[in-house]
Amino acid sequence: MGFIFIIVIATLLFSSNLSKTKRASSQPTLPPGPSPWPVLGCVPEMWRNRPAYKWVHRLMQQLGTDIACVRLGNTHVIAVSSPEIAREFLKKNDAVFASRPLTMATRILSHGYITTGVVPWGEQWKKMRRILTSDVFSHSRVAWLLRKRTEEADNLVRFLYNQSLQSVTNGAAGVVNVRTATQQYSVGVMRRMMFDKRYFGKGRDDGGPGQEEEEHVGALFTMLLHVYAFCVSDYLPWLKWLDLDGHQKTVSEAIKVINKYQNPIVNDRIRLWRDGMRKEPEDLLDVFISLKDSDGNPLLSDEEVRAQVTVS
Repeated sequence: MGFIFIIVIATLLFSSNLSKTKRASSQPTLPPGPSPWPVLGCVPEMWRNRPAYKWVHRLMQQLGTDIACVRLGNTHVIAVSSPEIAREFLKKNDAVFASRPLTMATRILSHGYITTGVVPWGEQWKKMRRILTSDVFSHSRVAWLLRKRTEEADNLVRFLYNQSLQSVTNGAAGVVNVRTATQQYSVGVMRRMMFDKRYFGKGRDDGGPGQEEEEHVGALFTMLLHVYAFCVSDYLPWLKWLDLDGHQKTVSEAIKVINKYQNPIVNDRIRLWRDGMRKEPEDLLDVFISLKDSDGNPLLSDEEVRAQVTVS
């Protein structure tokens, strides 16, 4: 009796292993990559060898491959360094890879994935994309905003001129920090088109940013830096409460700064439209608020407006 029992167990185990082998053989082979740890995957190695992208590049050079697979937690991350292989992802199979990953930073930035840009493929993304295509990026809308962009371009020239004069006066041979000027200009153009404002505060007489604008721009670029940065909790959610790399704290503080300057303007503008004190759009914020659905109701909720303003 005992012998028969052993035979049955051995048969079951053999059948199970055979079925697993068949399933594994029928699945496509993953690209080469380092051997992962159980549960953690390659997170420890990536954590020790930050920044992550440099470690991935070194790893691919060591493996001698243009495509590699790195398992982080339960997620397989495919790294590509060849333009030909990248074209397979981005052009030939773009429908398969069109969505965007869910990360801690993108969730905070998009107010819970209700806007565009960093939102995964779905009905919400399609809705917001239709709005941007027809009401923001149309030729007529771009032409309508030309004056605001021109005003900011003129302001940039004036600011750089004043900066060069000031540096010459201080004996610096006309040296200007172009990086700061271009960052402020790019955000200044969006601020002008979105809020019809150059400054959140008083600004400066020479056309440069005030303390409010510098804080706002710094927070925006901090968000951009962390949107798809390697974050342990994105791959090991059960470690989220530890915030091992400090990303969650940094991103949360940055979005608070952004909301501190933007939300009062958005809330006040929504009130003006609801009270009938504003009837014609004068900037993109007005456009978002004034959009109506087929029943004449606001097409975007208040939270969707706030989220889109941040992402735009």
